[in-house]
Amino acid sequence: MGNQTTEAVWDVPPAEQEHQYHLTTKKTGARWLALTLKSRATSPEDAPTFYQGANIVGAMIMELDKEEPIDEVTLSLYGRLSIFSHSTSNFFYSSKTLYSAADRNSDPDSSPTSFLKRGRLKGRYEWPFSFRLPKGVSILSSIALHGDASERAKYRLPPSFQDDLANVLVQYTLVARVNRGGFKAGSKLIIPLTYAPLSRPTPPSIPRQLAYQENHTLVGPGGDPDGWKALAPVTAKGLLFKTVPVEAECRLHVSRPLSYTRGGPIHLLISIKCNNKQLHDLLTPRSVHLSLVQRIMFGEAAQRTRFSERLAPPTTVKTIERAAASWWKGPSTEEPALTKTFAGELLVPGDLVPACQILHYGHEYEIAFHGLSAIGFTQNVLPKKPLLTEAVGVVTAFAQAPQPRSYIPPEYAV
Repeated sequence: MGNQTTEAVWDVPPAEQEHQYHLTTKKTGARWLALTLKSRATSPEDAPTFYQGANIVGAMIMELDKEEPIDEVTLSLYGRLSIFSHSTSNFFYSSKTLYSAADRNSDPDSSPTSFLKRGRLKGRYEWPFSFRLPKGVSILSSIALHGDASERAKYRLPPSFQDDLANVLVQYTLVARVNRGGFKAGSKLIIPLTYAPLSRPTPPSIPRQLAYQENHTLVGPGGDPDGWKALAPVTAKGLLFKTVPVEAECRLHVSRPLSYTRGGPIHLLISIKCNNKQLHDLLTPRSVHLSLVQRIMFGEAAQRTRFSERLAPPTTVKTIERAAASWWKGPSTEEPALTKTFAGELLVPGDLVPACQILHYGHEYEIAFHGLSAIGFTQNVLPKKPLLTEAVGVVTAFAQAPQPRSYIPPEYAV
């Protein structure tokens, strides 16, 4: 779909936002445990935000006024998938032991006024930490039951998101734990993180780049064949005024590459050739129905076969319309008889989650052409079944080229 990742400069904020979290004592409210880190979030109120390949760097500080038994201090990073609020699976886990009473070599970098005994701490201690976020994870996908080799599946690290329509949550959390000796309860500090993969489309065709750069109208498929993909023609059939069978051949062109940046446009052209003059005259830009659809797929957690337990392939169980296209009268060129041409555009929502696949969940996107409507025209289609679909990608950054612009006339905006 013309999608690529690159080590070039990305359109992301600098990692300059500092975040601070702490635990306090119940009696005095004094802070005794603090965690600080820097991220690419735009404000301190936002969750710490990290992008693909980033290092999560910070420090944990513990200040104890009196000697306390401490068995262990750990910091763990989790990636979790939750479905329907009751099924939770870890797809990523990394942990660091910052202090352990059982390890005499884990002396923290403390101030001269503090002292350390095995399992008993007092004073101020500071532990720096760093976690590297990988681009992907390798997860056991089948467990051999009779001595055969187990299988692993590789997944790209999914973005953080919560989708109430799909009842799916992918979340990353940093968890600090202080385990005390004996039967004393431990303490836990949980910090939610936001993670986003980095991906951008390949640059569009040269005529398209020039149109963006010089604020010109787009060149059509005839003058810019590399800038458009012609989809297979489909025919919308139906009845006019409930009695006259009519049909219209629809030829759709979609701007290439077929990967689109969140907040950016998808350019469209459609040519409609009718076999009936009345239907031709009744068609308007609002007659064309095309949308961006998200296909959500679920699979069973494990599928038991004769020799192994294997993750089942996901199947589509839900489709959600995420955006609809706007249409207007196309370029004023001479059209064949009984033919109308409309230009269109679909704006990709800025908060759309890029396609992902992790464990037994996945989602992806497609353009769906649902056909035509007009006064007096009833289309023959199966309920909710589009006439034509085309898989597309949704990415997080713009191409390394002039930024795309919208051409929707104000009066035709959805």
